[in-house]
Amino acid sequence: MFKKMFAAATTPCTKLVLVVRGDLKMSKGKTAAQCAHAAILCYQQSQKEMGKKKLVESWSLLGQPKIVLRVNSLDELTNLQIRARNAGVVAALVRDAGRTQLEAGTATVLGVGPDIEGTVDELVANLKLL
Repeated sequence: MFKKMFAAATTPCTKLVLVVRGDLKMSKGKTAAQCAHAAILCYQQSQKEMGKKKLVESWSLLGQPKIVLRVNSLDELTNLQIRARNAGVVAALVRDAGRTQLEAGTATVLGVGPDIEGTVDELVANLKLL
């Protein structure tokens, strides 16, 4: 118990952001499923990158903070993905399989992080909550 408390106190604040395309008008269930896909993709990608392993550990210790935000277009989502990658932050784009509400290949959600809170905040400061 003490070890976990000490580790949490000495690790950087981290978070994961899930950015949903508001122009698609997905159902709540569809949106939730796409966000879950993005979170898993980000976690998997972060586990593979050597420099991100400590950030993922910190994120896990602190309760895996996640924020869900929205953009109004594919262009906004794509621009955010580019900016995140240029900043060295994991950015995982979910494309729908096309089995229910959307055409196959439709970009739905972008996961950003987990990474240091301030770094993520700089990327998404202009976005609103979903």
